[in-house]
Amino acid sequence: MADNTEQFTNQAQDATRMMFGAAQGLGETQMKILQRLGEIQQNMMQQTYEAANEQMQLLSRIRDPREFASAQAELVKNHGQRYTDSMKQVVDDLAQAWQEYGDRLEKTGDDAAGVAQQTASTTKAAAKKAPQSEKNA
Repeated sequence: MADNTEQFTNQAQDATRMMFGAAQGLGETQMKILQRLGEIQQNMMQQTYEAANEQMQLLSRIRDPREFASAQAELVKNHGQRYTDSMKQVVDDLAQAWQEYGDRLEKTGDDAAGVAQQTASTTKAAAKKAPQSEKNA
């Protein structure tokens, strides 16, 4: 009986360690996501600053309305493309991060199910042996 109790305790400790490791892994994934989003946000702020700076340069440099409109259109085109590229990168990064997060959750679920099944088997085996031990006593 002591062997079964020890085996059950060891399995419970293993399950606890596994669940802690899984939670830690999910936390690390979340931190990576937040870090990447912070980097993207900084990049977007830099792009905004550059667009505003270029806009001010246009205002101070160009006096002809047609030339200004043409330069303004080019500015919008360039910065619009950069913004679009940044948004695509955000979507790609988030999709990859969520995929990694989902993979970790799936692995954790599979591991937990395996440990639970193993622990249940140990408990059943202990329960079957307990009445036999009492009869022999």
